[in-house]
Amino acid sequence: MDKRRVRLNINGVVCGLITGESEEYMQVLADEVGDMMKQIMDASPFITREAAALTAALSICDDCHKNADLAKRLRERCEELQVEAELWQEEKVELLKSAVDTQKDAQLAEKAARLSEKASRLETENTRLEEQLQRLQGADARAQALEDENAALRQSAGAPAEPSQRELKLEAENRELTGRLAALEERLAQAPKEPAPAPKKPPVKRRRGNPLRQEPDMDQEGLISFFETPGDE
Repeated sequence: MDKRRVRLNINGVVCGLITGESEEYMQVLADEVGDMMKQIMDASPFITREAAALTAALSICDDCHKNADLAKRLRERCEELQVEAELWQEEKVELLKSAVDTQKDAQLAEKAARLSEKASRLETENTRLEEQLQRLQGADARAQALEDENAALRQSAGAPAEPSQRELKLEAENRELTGRLAALEERLAQAPKEPAPAPKKPPVKRRRGNPLRQEPDMDQEGLISFFETPGDE
């Protein structure tokens, strides 16, 4: 910084100084010192100008030392506050981390409870499915046993068993259809003949078939037995 010579007027006394500060700034300081000397001289009319200047200098030095001590304490307090702020920041981070961990623990506990409930439902469903599987396996075993028994009955050459209700019903329907067929043939036979009729074969006398047996004549007339003979499968 360049230094310059400035002339200051302090309470009527002109003095020259060499300083690196601006002349305006130094004049502001000179005005403050002059005001302080004026106040001291007004308070003590018999004090000399030199004594007023010394008193002002002592007062300014006292303020300077007190301000320096205050500044030192403020710097120390600022450093303490910075350390406390860092500690508070670390504690804040720890608290946030703890809160996040607690939230995660709560979420994990809730998720574990849901998984446990789902596992219980799956176990119940599995038990129910196993019971149904056992029942189906028993039904399959019974069906297989009935199928084996039916096959054995078909292959056996023993006496015919007593007809069931379904067999009786089918036999009645077969008789009814046979009667309708005979009536239709009778009406056809009684119908008036056209002139120069073509020679017809005499009607074939059909015997009454057994509906419980498979006969080729019934297949030709559209009457199909509902029972199969052994060996048709």
